[in-house]
Amino acid sequence: MEHRIGMEIRVLSKYMGRYLDDIHGIDCMLSGPQGLILIYLCENDEEVYQKDIEKYFNIRRSTATGLLNSLEKNGYITKEPVENDKRMKKIKATEHAYSTVEKIDNHVIQLEKIMLDGIDEKEVKQFRNTISKMTLNLVKESKNG
Repeated sequence: MEHRIGMEIRVLSKYMGRYLDDIHGIDCMLSGPQGLILIYLCENDEEVYQKDIEKYFNIRRSTATGLLNSLEKNGYITKEPVENDKRMKKIKATEHAYSTVEKIDNHVIQLEKIMLDGIDEKEVKQFRNTISKMTLNLVKESKNG
């Protein structure tokens, strides 16, 4: 029986997660989604609000709230009130977040080198194009459904 592509993507994702979970030497109490949010915050110089995170990661408000509260509790982010709307909070990465993301990024680069060993640039480009099309198909379907 031929493997389903979704299952193959999930297996790859699990291996990637295990590799990154086994990272030693990083003062890190982050889950995978928390790490992704931190990377997003550290790479995004614009003002970021919870709604931006919900939209970018396609997550529910309750999920975003839980992730952000945990990041704040562990000193990775601060939430600053907005002057004209006290209900809105600007999300900012702390110095601790920036140093942690730098360490994580080095491991992600190493992970990608391992994954791409023996794969030429043409294959990588085709893979990225295919993944992008799959993502767009799912986005369109979720808007229609």
